[in-house]
Amino acid sequence: MRTLLSRRDLFSPGHAGSPAGEDIVHIASLLLQIVPSALGALRETIGALPGAELHPTAHPAKFAVVLEAGDERALADATALLQNLRGVLTVSIVAHLSERARDLDEPMEEPSP
Repeated sequence: MRTLLSRRDLFSPGHAGSPAGEDIVHIASLLLQIVPSALGALRETIGALPGAELHPTAHPAKFAVVLEAGDERALADATALLQNLRGVLTVSIVAHLSERARDLDEPMEEPSP
């Protein structure tokens, strides 16, 4: 038997296929381009954001940021905060995924070389 979904079902909180009430983790990676003088403020802001990590790239004015949160709104708020930080030129969302929290704790096999 086929189950029909409405468009509203697709936009409801949670993760498709996850039982209601199950904890979902949202992870986003961003690429930021900044003016060099903004690095201190960026580090301070990232340090104050729960679940945020700052990573350098090969370019001295570009940084990768990983955000992890319990809902999409928290990711959007953190992204907006970074966009409005003085000296941040661009914020590009590279990826966004959501996983059941319990799945993130499962061990993974290393691929063979």
